[in-house]
Amino acid sequence: MSVSSTAVVNDGIMRIPGWWSCPPGYEHLQEKAHEIGKNYLLERSFIADRESQYPHESMLKIAESGFGAVTVPVEYGGLGTGLTGFAVLAESIAQYCASSAMCWVMHTAAVQTLFASGNEEQRRRFIPEVIKGKVGALAFSEPATGSHFWNVVSTAPRHGDGYLLNADKSFVTSAGAADWYIVCTSSPESPLEDKLTFLLVEDGQDGITQYPFSAMGLRGNSSGPMKFRDVFVPKENLLGTEGGMAYYNDNVIDPLFLLGTAAVWTGIAQGAINEAIDGAKKKVHADTGKSVASYQVIRHELAKAQILVDSSRSMLYRVAENFDRAVKNGIPLQDVLLPVWEAKTYAADMVIQVTNQALQVAGGRGYLSGRIEKYLRDGRAGAVMGPTNEILREWIGLSLLQSPWYNQDIKK
Repeated sequence: MSVSSTAVVNDGIMRIPGWWSCPPGYEHLQEKAHEIGKNYLLERSFIADRESQYPHESMLKIAESGFGAVTVPVEYGGLGTGLTGFAVLAESIAQYCASSAMCWVMHTAAVQTLFASGNEEQRRRFIPEVIKGKVGALAFSEPATGSHFWNVVSTAPRHGDGYLLNADKSFVTSAGAADWYIVCTSSPESPLEDKLTFLLVEDGQDGITQYPFSAMGLRGNSSGPMKFRDVFVPKENLLGTEGGMAYYNDNVIDPLFLLGTAAVWTGIAQGAINEAIDGAKKKVHADTGKSVASYQVIRHELAKAQILVDSSRSMLYRVAENFDRAVKNGIPLQDVLLPVWEAKTYAADMVIQVTNQALQVAGGRGYLSGRIEKYLRDGRAGAVMGPTNEILREWIGLSLLQSPWYNQDIKK
C-alpha cells in the first residue's frame, strides 16, 4: 500500500495532520495552552502533588493567559470560545497538570453557571474579577447522597433579607482556595416542585469550614469537605429563583462538567503516552546497544495506546462541536446529553488502561515515583467521580431501551 507523498516528508516520517488533534479554528488556543503547560504548569504540578498544595500560581497563570472566563461572551470580557474551545483547553492543560486542569474545569463550570442563571448585576459584580484571576467553585455533592451530586438534603430557609444556609458538602474542588462558591441546596419555602436552589457564598463568611484533602491522585485539587453552619446569604446572592435550578444543572453544569472531565482524562492519557515515548527513545540497553523504542513490542504497545486516546479525543470534540451547534440552534443541552455520558465513560475507562500501558512501556522506571506514576494516580479518579461510570452506563442503557426513565425519576 502506498502513502500519499503529501503526507510524508523526505525523511520518511509520517506527519500527523493538525485537524486530527485539534478542531479547526482552535489551534491558537491549543498552542497557547501547551506553551504555558510546558513552561509553567508542568514543574509546579509535582509540587502540588508532593505537598497536596493547591496550584494558586498555576491558576493565576491560566487566568493571565486569558482563560479565566472562556465560555462567557466577549461583551462581558470573556473569550466566547464555546464548549469546543473549553474542551481543547482542558485537554491540553491536563497533559501538564491534572490538578490545575480539574480546578479550572470546575471553575469554568461555576462561572458559566453564574452567567447563565444570574442576573445582570451579579454578572457585572463577579465576572470582571474572575477575568483577573479570582476563582469560583461548585459545592454540590453531599455525604448523604454520595455521587448523586444533583440530589441534596441540605436546606436554606428564608432568614431576614436573605437565607440561612446549613449544608455538609463533600469533594468541593478548590475548597478553601476559591473566592466564591455556588452552593447547591434546597428552598423549603419554594412553591415549585423542584426545590433545588443555588446560593452564591463568598469566601471568608462566618460559619464556613473546610477540611484537608488527601487522596491517591489529583492531590492539588483541594477537593475536601466543607461545612456551612448558619451561613447568612443575602438575597442579592441568590442565583435565579428559589427552586427551579434543576434546569441549570441539566443544561449548564452537567454538560460542562462531563465534557470537561472527559477532556481531562483524555489529556492525562496523552501526557502519559508522551512521557513513555520520551523515555523509550532515551533509554538504551548497554548490553544490546538498542533503545527501548527499537523493540517492536514497545512500538505496538504505544500504537495501541495512542489509538485509544485518539478515539477518546475524537468523541470529545465531536460532542463539543455538536453542543455548540445545539446552543446556536436553541436546542436545550439536556436533550442531547447521551453523547457526553458516553464520552465521559469512555475517557474515564480509557485513561486507566492507557496509563497502565505507559507504565508497562516504562518498566521499572515507570513504577518509581515520577511523571508516569503520577498520571496513573491522577487518571484513576475519573471512573469513580460522580456520576460514576456505573451510573452513566445505566442511563445509557435505559436510553437505548427507550425506557421512560425521566418519568421514573431514575436519578433518585
